[in-house]
Amino acid sequence: MNPKRYCGAVLMGGLLSCIGLPSQAQDTTAQLNQAICIEDWDGAIAILDNVISDYPNSQNTLGEYRDRLQQLSTTGLSEEQKAQYCSLNPDPSDFPLLTADEETPLSARVSEYYQQLKSGMRYDDIATLIGRPGKLDYLSSSYTWIAENTSTLSATFSNNELEDLTIGESIDCRENGECDAIIAAPAEFKKLQERLEVGMNAQAALQYITRELGEPTWLGETVMYDWQFREEGIYCRIFAYFANRDGQVTTYGKLCVKETQVEM
Repeated sequence: MNPKRYCGAVLMGGLLSCIGLPSQAQDTTAQLNQAICIEDWDGAIAILDNVISDYPNSQNTLGEYRDRLQQLSTTGLSEEQKAQYCSLNPDPSDFPLLTADEETPLSARVSEYYQQLKSGMRYDDIATLIGRPGKLDYLSSSYTWIAENTSTLSATFSNNELEDLTIGESIDCRENGECDAIIAAPAEFKKLQERLEVGMNAQAALQYITRELGEPTWLGETVMYDWQFREEGIYCRIFAYFANRDGQVTTYGKLCVKETQVEM
């Protein structure tokens, strides 16, 4: 599957503007994890190959993930791995967090993994540290338009929807280094933020913004993996975000909760 492309009738220097926009990213991750759950390795690799073509800036981390899936295809899933791929992530807000004085052998093991994580690690480094592949859980594309006064409009798309539309205003700095006055964003940015709603169709939103502002100044992608652990009513999760071409982790975290009831 090639990226769906919006080719809007926007003339930029006499040329037709075409912007790629991956679609149905969340549906794709669900299909991928379902294929892994039932150990349909050919299907899982085919889905992941489509994801890689949709997210060219993330080929390093997605390629490393693909190598791990190929290894799994020869060994099969362990029981711990089946629980990771075949169950839904619980909403942490539904369960009480595990406090420091309630530490269990599982939470201690997860904390040990977490303490060894460092910014700049690659996906493969984290998978090796934990001892198994993570679960591809989130994909998004971001587009940023920069005005002449350096203020920005940033649109993030996931699950074929507009996920976020944010204006970043500039601060006026004088020659003496003092910065105080805020430079207002262009009226076009504020008009778009008022007219477009979170949750609207991604293609329609991108088409509208591009018609008003032209092609974006910057395009970015975010890929998130998580590693899930369950033991005796405790659920823990380590997650890592990758948002650059070199395939290095940019943000990571962990949590542990006490599950009073488990939904499979």
